[in-house]
Amino acid sequence: MAAFQTATWPEINAFRERIALEAAKAVWLTDAAQALSAAFLKEFPSVILARVFAVLPFERLPAVDAEVARRFAEKVGAIQLLLPKTPVLSLLGTSGLAKTWNNRVRSTAHLAIPLLSKELVEGAPMLAQLLADLKFDLACLDDARPIDSKRMMGGTNQRFYVRSAKTALDLRGRFIIPARDFVALHEVETVFGMAGAYVDGMVVAAIVFTSERLEEQVIDRYPSIIANFRMATTPAVLAQRIYGPDAPDF
Repeated sequence: MAAFQTATWPEINAFRERIALEAAKAVWLTDAAQALSAAFLKEFPSVILARVFAVLPFERLPAVDAEVARRFAEKVGAIQLLLPKTPVLSLLGTSGLAKTWNNRVRSTAHLAIPLLSKELVEGAPMLAQLLADLKFDLACLDDARPIDSKRMMGGTNQRFYVRSAKTALDLRGRFIIPARDFVALHEVETVFGMAGAYVDGMVVAAIVFTSERLEEQVIDRYPSIIANFRMATTPAVLAQRIYGPDAPDF
């Protein structure tokens, strides 16, 4: 496909089917997520970076990821809030134009972001916007309640959308995409994402940074991709095959 803007429905459906077939072959969810991020990069020339995340409890992270989450909590002075059930935004797969963007364990700034409190999440503009767009009730972070993902189960998918990474501000007047050097250097335009939930409540989300300026009606054609991915990877998730051996970095 040449562009998100001009892709036809048959092309999008064919892409969804390829995603599902590839994901179904994966033993580990991280392998399927890496394949999904790579597919976005391969199929759409405007993709600068594509990433796949899951939200799951801190106690389910592998050792490397858990250590990154601990260092994050210590850095923000909230290590006391990092508990076994604390939800963590966990990077499962990543593909982009830079070599360091193609191995999840090298993406240490985004490998494991613990959602420690409503205040701390709201202090990170992109994270706050992402969770708001995905309809997460951030109050649960302070009330020790699990994130309610019921609305994303079954056929319902949520989406994240920033029309212009260069100019979009949140309600506090902050850039939603705060990495200004990244945005300028790679001429990032629209950032969008899609998310859904497995039957066990675990949320999976894909986020795509593009050099295309895309309107909402275009973005609305793509969130169903995550449903195909979710269905294909449900056996791995139910068998708790989340994190496989990480690929070597060549």
